[in-house]
Amino acid sequence: MNDASMFEFSESDAVQKQEQQRWKVLTVEDDPSYQQALIQTIKAVSVRDNLEIEVLSAGCVSEAAYVLSQHKDIAIVFIDVVMETDDAGLRLVDTIRNVVGNSQIRIVLLTGQPSFAPQKDVMKLLDIDEYWNKADLSAEKLHSVINSNLRTFKYIQQIENAKQGLQLILDAARSINGKHDIVSFSQAVLHEIAKIIQVTDGGGILFSGKNQTDSLPVLSTSGCFKDFEGHEVSEDIVGSEIFNEIQLSQKSRSHRITEHYSIFFFDTHHIDFKHYIILVKTETPLSEQSAALLQVFSENVGSGFSNIALLNRLTELAYTNISLNLPNRNWLQREIEKMNSIEINQAQLIIFEIQDFDEKAYALGFQFCKKILLRLVSNIQKTYKELNPRVSLFKDDSIAVILPNKTELNEQKVAQLKRQVFEINNVEQFIDVRVLVLNLSQLRNLSSEKMLNLAESALSNVDPQENEIIFFTSQHADEISSRFELMQKLRHAIADKDITVAFQPKIDLVSHQVVGFEALARWKLKDGSFVSPDEFISLAETSGLITELDNLIFTKILDAIKVLNKVIGSDYRVAFNASILDLVSDNYISEINNRVTNSGLKTCQLELEVTETQAIHNYERVNRSLEKFVELGFHISIDDFGTGYSSLEHISEIPASTLKIDRCFVNKLEVDSSSQHIVNMIMMLADTFEFDVVAEGVETAEQAQWLANIGCKFAQGYYFAKPMFIDELIVWLEHRHA
Repeated sequence: MNDASMFEFSESDAVQKQEQQRWKVLTVEDDPSYQQALIQTIKAVSVRDNLEIEVLSAGCVSEAAYVLSQHKDIAIVFIDVVMETDDAGLRLVDTIRNVVGNSQIRIVLLTGQPSFAPQKDVMKLLDIDEYWNKADLSAEKLHSVINSNLRTFKYIQQIENAKQGLQLILDAARSINGKHDIVSFSQAVLHEIAKIIQVTDGGGILFSGKNQTDSLPVLSTSGCFKDFEGHEVSEDIVGSEIFNEIQLSQKSRSHRITEHYSIFFFDTHHIDFKHYIILVKTETPLSEQSAALLQVFSENVGSGFSNIALLNRLTELAYTNISLNLPNRNWLQREIEKMNSIEINQAQLIIFEIQDFDEKAYALGFQFCKKILLRLVSNIQKTYKELNPRVSLFKDDSIAVILPNKTELNEQKVAQLKRQVFEINNVEQFIDVRVLVLNLSQLRNLSSEKMLNLAESALSNVDPQENEIIFFTSQHADEISSRFELMQKLRHAIADKDITVAFQPKIDLVSHQVVGFEALARWKLKDGSFVSPDEFISLAETSGLITELDNLIFTKILDAIKVLNKVIGSDYRVAFNASILDLVSDNYISEINNRVTNSGLKTCQLELEVTETQAIHNYERVNRSLEKFVELGFHISIDDFGTGYSSLEHISEIPASTLKIDRCFVNKLEVDSSSQHIVNMIMMLADTFEFDVVAEGVETAEQAQWLANIGCKFAQGYYFAKPMFIDELIVWLEHRHA
């Protein structure tokens, strides 16, 4: 709404036109008689708009230079070529154009000796507008010369003024566009308006409102209004006439320009339901040019108000969860950032995490969980009302609150918040909540973001069944920091290809021949110690490094198989593992197949091991992937069988050829009848569905014999061989073949 149609001009107070001008004409002539005749003739010339001509005169170049320095607004100068020297007039032209730098003044050269300075040469060399022989310049021609040059001078002035006005607008726009809050922006606007219209007496005032009946609080002031900041606009401040104009501006939603004051209306209702009004008062009448510049500048101001309104709205969205109308985690982080060291030492962060929230969201829907969260917020606020709690959403399932660290979390309050009972949709609901208490002073050397990340990690590392209140300690921080440090090392180890692969032989329990290997990832630190595979693989999964890790391990497996084929000459089958993220990836199968093909190996030499839990997780999608692997010639085995929760229906449909009995059953065979029964059941199941069986973790001859007696064909474990790196494995195989 900031276009020209918004401008309304009061009929009784129209902007005053530009003041009457007097055109100044200078004659430079050393012949007094011709000088006097020229002056009289010029004075008799009638010009446009009936304006007067003021004639100035000089008898030599030095006098002319002085007159020009005292009168910057001379429109035309008549210069005699030959004065105290033959080229005095020509040198004066050069001074005006090139030394003084005056390009606006119109220069008319006069000569009584045309042959001395030929017109063609002079017009070519000098920046002059006309060149006349004195004998040819009649009164009639002089009339034409003056009017045409005055007209040109006026146009040039208008262009120059427009350039200067444009520069003012550009400078003003740059000044206000750097301001991103309403106070500094409004102050800059008032300052720049004062520069544009050259306010000497008067001032500006900026205020905002929401509708015509609301009060109008003053945001910024300048000049004669400087003492009214923080007040509300009233007749006492601006006078009844201007106050009425302000109300008219609100009603018409437009600017109103008068002789001595201007009212600008800026509407941001579509963004923040507000509008802004600027009043500029001047003691001198507003010129047409100033009014035009204000109109152009108002376009920039209007855009500025809209941008700030948008920025404020975006800021609000950035720090608020809209669906719950609660401050969010960004807000919480900002609140902690704003605390000084004393406040940090005196505050604690308490996080209330709703248990089984994802299951509730899946079963009962978002609206139900929204009511749970809002009820939890209400209960927290009631419980700690006297402490002025600062509450925000921490995660989808968690509420955070900042409280004084002297808060006594007594058993009664903890019980109220840990086990909450309330009614939703006429149904009594029981909600279990885990509580984490963190004194911010423990982490005062960390950024607010790291504080919150540590709190989140502490909750993630707690046993899901533990519902007791958790007090964050330095031990928690050390454990999390160590885990983070290990993650960084893992990232570098993957990038540097420092993860290695060991191979554990699989043995035929009847022939005692090697039938294949399981590839196992190994990570050796620089101090010589090894990180447990369970630890770094879990870390890779939670940190998003698992795909990179799997790719590196698979590359090393392919390289090792090629070495085995070349040195040993047998096509041993090697088992490898894949994460669930890989198994549900659309590109994983084709990437694996292409890499095997490009390596020159056969897919039948590779066996994909998936855990029972992986096979059932996202069953439909994983099963489709496994079927494609089988179609390409890969073998499939189900690892850790017996520890998951697969149904007979799923087991019968998974395109696997082998079941692997988990070591937790094998290592108890000699002492635990339950383990024996489970292994027997697995063997019966394998016989029914025609699976081969591999027993893991065989460590004694008795275990190997027991498994062989019940028909288990294959086994692996320390009784036969430990996992070995490729060089060690080749020596071991050569020794067996010797």
